[in-house]
This record gives sequence, structure tokens and C-alpha cells, in this order.
Amino acid sequence: MNRITLVLPFALLLINAACDGPQEQAGEQADAAAGVVSSEDSIESGPSETLGERADEAADSAAEAVEARADALEERADAQRDAAEQQAEALEQQADQVRTR
Repeated sequence: MNRITLVLPFALLLINAACDGPQEQAGEQADAAAGVVSSEDSIESGPSETLGERADEAADSAAEAVEARADALEERADAQRDAAEQQAEALEQQADQVRTR
């Protein structure tokens, strides 16, 4: 039990550090350089790190919105392609009927 108590906080810190985005990491460095926090690896967050985290979240959200728009455009293109194929098939059938008369 004692090992778990020692290892768990360190493991959580590593997991959290691995999830930081580039703006948050830059904020951590700026806060540490300004002396707002004791080090970049500090559990507490300074103002630059917090702003960086919000900027990373906004960038992620914007990227998700772009991806969703791309997916919607792709679905629309597929639907238009299907409609065009159906229209082409109908025109081919009409042409076949005209030829057989």
C-alpha cells in the first residue's frame, strides 16, 4: 500500500503532463520562468498555464468543428453523387426507350 501511495501521485503527474497542449506547456514554462510557480512540474497552475490550457481547448474545439464541417460536406457530396447517378440512369433508360422505337 505504501508503494501505491508514493507512485500514484507521480504517475498522475506524468499522465497530466503528457496531455498538455503546446500553449499550456509554453504557459507552464513562462510561469516557472516568472517565478509564479516553483517549477514547470508543479501541481499548481499559474495564470499563463491556465490561459494556455484554454487556448489549447479552443484550438481543439475549432479543429473538431472543421472536422465536423468536412464530414458534413463529404456526406453532401455523396448524396449529390448518388442523385446524379440516379438521374444518369433514368436518362439512359429514356435513351434506350427512344432507340427501341
